[in-house]
Amino acid sequence: MLALLAAGSCAFAQTLTLEDCVKLAGERSLDVENAKLSERASEASLLSSKASNRPTLSAYVNQSLYDTPFDGQSQDHYRLNLGLSGSYKIWDGGANGLSVESKQIALKASQFSTELAVLKVQENVMNAFVNLLAAGENRKLADSALVLSDSLVALNGRFFEAGTITRSDLALVKSDAAQAKVKQISALQSERSSLTTLRQLLEISRTDSVQIVAPETAFEKPEDLGKIPTFEEVLTQTKSHYPGLISDSLNIQAAEKNVEEAHRNNSISVTLGAEATSGFQAWKSDRYARQMKNGYTHSISLGINIPIIDGGTTTAKVLSAQVESERAQVSKRETEKELENNLEQLYIQVENADAAWEAAIAGEESAEEAYLVAKEQREAGTITFTDFLEQKNNWQSAQSTLIQAKYTSILARHLLELYMGKFQ
Repeated sequence: MLALLAAGSCAFAQTLTLEDCVKLAGERSLDVENAKLSERASEASLLSSKASNRPTLSAYVNQSLYDTPFDGQSQDHYRLNLGLSGSYKIWDGGANGLSVESKQIALKASQFSTELAVLKVQENVMNAFVNLLAAGENRKLADSALVLSDSLVALNGRFFEAGTITRSDLALVKSDAAQAKVKQISALQSERSSLTTLRQLLEISRTDSVQIVAPETAFEKPEDLGKIPTFEEVLTQTKSHYPGLISDSLNIQAAEKNVEEAHRNNSISVTLGAEATSGFQAWKSDRYARQMKNGYTHSISLGINIPIIDGGTTTAKVLSAQVESERAQVSKRETEKELENNLEQLYIQVENADAAWEAAIAGEESAEEAYLVAKEQREAGTITFTDFLEQKNNWQSAQSTLIQAKYTSILARHLLELYMGKFQ
């Protein structure tokens, strides 16, 4: 368990596992919020298409002042007209129905696009989480190295006072301690930077404390992560639910509906209309109620529109829709190719990372043994202090390499699991 405190005063504490961070990424990320806004825009477009096939009703009020200056009785007059007008398109060749179907499919596609945005953010969060773990391990290593260097400074200071080592040896010890201090400061800054990256991805305030629970830190070898599935298993399982592919498939269906709709735009349309009106004229007569009654009219109409020549508009719309349909198909093939390539690269990375981890374990064990031998030799006075420091630094470098290899392997494994849907 790693306890990490964000800078500033503490508002509240959170204890997070990798699974918690992956879940929060889908709930808080601004990228996901933007994707959800696009989803809402698709929903609004669907509502608009549905509304265009419903009956319409509107009321109107017209008022006017007028006079007749040449009839010998010039004076101002007032006229009021009131009315209700409604219409309903009975038939449009099925164009609106196809438009609604296309928008419904597009809405589903946008929902999967949101899931894809979630996946990308989760991948970034997973990188940040594992990088934070590695930074924490490197900081601990730097702390231990500084403690060891400081103890060597104290010990060799007494040796120098006793006259058993030279001033040059003491200077080397102090220089090594100074470098260890610089590495410790750098490791601490790297850890803070990694925490900031994770915190910002999760939209966590810098005033909140964050405690990371990570059983991964206890892993000692690649076998602790379990067996690697075959590449075919990874590819098949990922393709079955990858939101990018599903979204592209739905976009193809929507584009095909748009092609059909474009063909129907030149169809005969039939519209049913109805209207009711009345009004009165002021100052010419004061019997307004009678005027309203006698002036009342209502009507019903059936309009039939038969397109004959549209100047090639329909042909252009059909061609444009066909181009978009073909573009959607190309986009899906590109997505599928890119996904397969990324998975293959990730799978190779998993295999290489496991091998590098095994090699780093052997290298660290060998370097530690060499350091212990050099320590005994130095105490016996059979090697120079420079040779001893070289073996010590080699061991610390091997420890750092082991940490990097370990967390590179852990990250690659987790990313593979993320794409296979094991974090859903």
